[in-house]
Amino acid sequence: MKGIVIFIVYCSLLTNLIAQTHIIEVHSNNRVASLLMSSTEYSDWKTNNEFSNDYIKRTNLFKDIYKKFNDEFDFIFLILNEDNKPDGLPHGQHIRISNNISGIGLSSFNNGNNYGSAGKLKSILHLTKRNYLLWGPSLHELSHKWANNAIEVENVAEGTNVVSSSYRPHWGFTGGSTKGQLGGFKQSTLVDKGGGSYSVGSFGANANGGNSVPFNELELYLMGMIKISDVSNFDVFTNITSFTRNGAIYDFVATTRTTYTPASLETLLGARVPLYTTSQKDFKALVVILTDTPLTTAQWDEVDDSAEKFSRNSSDGSSTLFNFWEATQGLGTIEMANLQNTLGLDNDLVLANNIKIYPNPTSKKVTILNKDLNIEEVLLFNSVGQKITSLEFTDAQDGISLDLSNHSAGVYFLNFRNNSGLSMYKKIIKN
Repeated sequence: MKGIVIFIVYCSLLTNLIAQTHIIEVHSNNRVASLLMSSTEYSDWKTNNEFSNDYIKRTNLFKDIYKKFNDEFDFIFLILNEDNKPDGLPHGQHIRISNNISGIGLSSFNNGNNYGSAGKLKSILHLTKRNYLLWGPSLHELSHKWANNAIEVENVAEGTNVVSSSYRPHWGFTGGSTKGQLGGFKQSTLVDKGGGSYSVGSFGANANGGNSVPFNELELYLMGMIKISDVSNFDVFTNITSFTRNGAIYDFVATTRTTYTPASLETLLGARVPLYTTSQKDFKALVVILTDTPLTTAQWDEVDDSAEKFSRNSSDGSSTLFNFWEATQGLGTIEMANLQNTLGLDNDLVLANNIKIYPNPTSKKVTILNKDLNIEEVLLFNSVGQKITSLEFTDAQDGISLDLSNHSAGVYFLNFRNNSGLSMYKKIIKN
């Protein structure tokens, strides 16, 4: 490795992220990853709701993720490293990337190439608090992959002499086998009081309590989990003119009541293709925590534990929450595991096996060994992406030595890049 040119570089985070590379780490349990932003980038991401509002930053962030991972995921969750939801942001967001299903109210399309996916990616999801994967709205946001683009529904503010308005893509005043992830009431609680006056049990027009409710039959049908004849008849109310709450009873007046049966639903939407017998029911998801500081052990463990419980093919152990398997009545699975097998072959699996750093952790120096990978530069960052000064690199047997003895304890990152464009990060811990 003698003769290598060593650059100590501070990579400023540009407004245009096309050339930006983030530090991405994988937790030791291989279920979740983290993506390190600068403080400014992370603040802008939150303050400006850039997941929804900045197409360039959003797509380039995902292209960076695909530099680390292969195109093996149906869903990618971005989770903010926050104890509390930031003001001004929704609890969760969903952007559909592709669709190849007919009979659910959507046309076919695939925008995956814009995000770095060659075609596998179905949706990207954004959760704005660290525990929202387990507690919700993760199930709600997943529901938006399939629903509601099927039925015209309406909602109304509480009061009298009001005018209802369109409320897709949620369920609004729609009945179901149970209260749905996208809202709606339990059909069995409906009471017809005559003259267009009704009462139902309490419900939300767009959600019903995070991961505390399962998918209803209509949602399961649109997902491809059950056949259309398994969907019980349900009512949709529109032209709502009055809505009041009386404790756990909700009273409303509506001039239009439409009852959907399996036959009328299929007449409206057409047959679902693929049918439930051949539809995809087993999915794979990547969970990435966005942060501007390296995660603490407790933060890592919190999200890793959430991913393990949410992706179990059995009960999550809670009497009040549903994981994906439970919410689908045991018909669907979502894998969040084995990330070591999804790392890009031309990235970590090549470079990681040929670059050795020891001792690590260290109190003074580390030695870096390279096995003929034509490394052209080594970029050094502290834990928040700031420039490191006054470092000394010296020759070591078969490599170089990096002296950290004059620097504070903490986490540092070395970024290795070779002349073929491959790039990877190695973490160093200074005691």
